[in-house]
Amino acid sequence: MIASSFPRETLLHVVKTLPAAPQILARLGHLLLDADSDLEDITALLRCDAALTVRVLRIANSIVYNTGTSFASLEQALARVGFSEVYRLTGFAAAGQLADRHLALYGIGAARLRENSLLTALVMEGLAEATETDPRSAYTAGLLRSTGKIALDRLTRDPAYSGSYEGSGGAPLAEWETTFTGVSNCEAAAFILGEWRFPNCTTEAIRHHYLPGTGAPAMAHLLNLAAGGADRCAHGLPGEMSYWELTPAKFAAAGVTEEQLDAATRRALEHFGPLRAALA
Repeated sequence: MIASSFPRETLLHVVKTLPAAPQILARLGHLLLDADSDLEDITALLRCDAALTVRVLRIANSIVYNTGTSFASLEQALARVGFSEVYRLTGFAAAGQLADRHLALYGIGAARLRENSLLTALVMEGLAEATETDPRSAYTAGLLRSTGKIALDRLTRDPAYSGSYEGSGGAPLAEWETTFTGVSNCEAAAFILGEWRFPNCTTEAIRHHYLPGTGAPAMAHLLNLAAGGADRCAHGLPGEMSYWELTPAKFAAAGVTEEQLDAATRRALEHFGPLRAALA
């Protein structure tokens, strides 16, 4: 099927079928900005989703966060992990819940999608530190940049669609998606994260990160470099390689050097193994 348009209502319907965890992550971000919030408020929010609670507790009990006695409850885990680390921990759990199945449209397994999201987010953290970018927004952009792929995969399970990227002949992914569904995964992700009330800086970074031209937010350039870093570490996704060319102009727009990108990628890889095991 060749799509000529992508009605907003259709995408909203798909959004309703996605796990609730990313929406809770967005609410958590707002909650952490409120000076009056406390650990009790955060615990109550996370308990809105039983599956997310289980994932958070499992990751908290992994070697990434726990080197002693296992945490018996969510309250204990969050208290020991620390207020500043709650968002990051919840983000890992939300990403695991969102990327929970094979994407037939792209020929991507759940584990491959999770690993790409995780490594991109970790590289983004390093680049944020190098540029004084808000680390939470940068991390979120890396972690959730493929949300649009998940939504488009669900959409195209409808029998009206016939085809997959694997049969496209290697066309640039966004061009193929726009022809096939009427929207690219970047545009879909920006729309969905906007509906979930993530900050505009995060949604716009994802929208523009494939081809961040003049006028694109600096974080879009950072996300392009971070996703390219994951790709060069053999954790890329189909159809995206052509977007990750390293150029002097791209480094200048992002405000980082190639050496800083290499350093951020090395640090990300140091944490990647244990976190990947925790998310499996």
